[in-house]
Order: sequence, then structure tokens, then C-alpha cells
Amino acid sequence: MIVIGVDVHKHSLTAVAVDKLGRGVGERSGPAGGEVLVWAQTLKAERLWAVEDCRHVTRGLERTLIEAGERLVRVPPRLTAPQRRPGRVRGKSDSIDALSGRCAPCWRLLHLTA
Repeated sequence: MIVIGVDVHKHSLTAVAVDKLGRGVGERSGPAGGEVLVWAQTLKAERLWAVEDCRHVTRGLERTLIEAGERLVRVPPRLTAPQRRPGRVRGKSDSIDALSGRCAPCWRLLHLTA
């Protein structure tokens, strides 16, 4: 299984896929739309999408993923802040937000429920 952390903005997104050991499997940046789903399907693994609970921005992506039969969890923003702070540098860091901010809490959640 892989977890795909997504940092979504109004017109773009960054998605980072990691395995259970935290190793990067792939990364995709681009317009916020169905192209990210096509990319994820090429990874050929069971997927869990970790999307920040920011529904006014993520609603369209969530709808696309659910309609395609994908599994997703909404990660509360308060759980993502501690993982984002240490990796930040001045400027925008979408891949850090997508990776640490979304995936780390999801792996903890999966281990607690397993």
C-alpha cells in the first residue's frame, strides 16, 4: 500500500506518494483535476489518499477520487503543522506539505487501526 499526500490549492496541486517505510514512490504537480488520478493509477499499488480537511478547496478532488472508487481520508490541519515546520524553507514548499503534512499522520492512523 502507498499513501498519497496531497497539497491542494485553488488551481493547482502537488501529490507525493510514499510507501510504508516513508520512501518516495513518485511526485506529481499540476492543475487541480483528474490528471492526478491517472498518474496515481500508473503506480500499480493499493492507494490511500491523504487530503487536508479543507473542503472548500478539496471538494472537487475528493468527488473525483470517490467516484473512481479510491479510498481517502481527510487529515485535520492541526495534525499536519508539526511535520511541516522543520522542513520549511523560505518560499513555497508544496511537496513538503504534501509529504510530511498529509502522509505522516495517515501512516500513524493506519498503524493504530491495524
